[in-house]
Amino acid sequence: MRLGEAKNAISNFKKVSCDESKTLDLMLFYVEIGTEFTNTYGGMDGKFYDSMASMYNKVVIECNKNEQFFIVFKDRLYSVVQASEGIGWGYHDELCDIYYSIDWEIEEDE
Repeated sequence: MRLGEAKNAISNFKKVSCDESKTLDLMLFYVEIGTEFTNTYGGMDGKFYDSMASMYNKVVIECNKNEQFFIVFKDRLYSVVQASEGIGWGYHDELCDIYYSIDWEIEEDE
């Protein structure tokens, strides 16, 4: 995976589209694919997980600012946390911390 190229593509998309919801969708997709990649092919280095967690945090920050974004992305945000279970480098713990920092009401079964 070429994280730099993927992040540049997201940045370019954000500039061209001016659509915050679609940009957040793409950012979350980046984290979903990165998590799926490591679950399929094995552990990556710390820099990889830092990039995933940083992007995830950016999505959560925007969801905290706008409840409509949270409503749209809440299931996917939680699914990434679940999918990260057992991944090393403290990745799962960091995603949990970020997820549970969300200001909007999170259902009890999560």
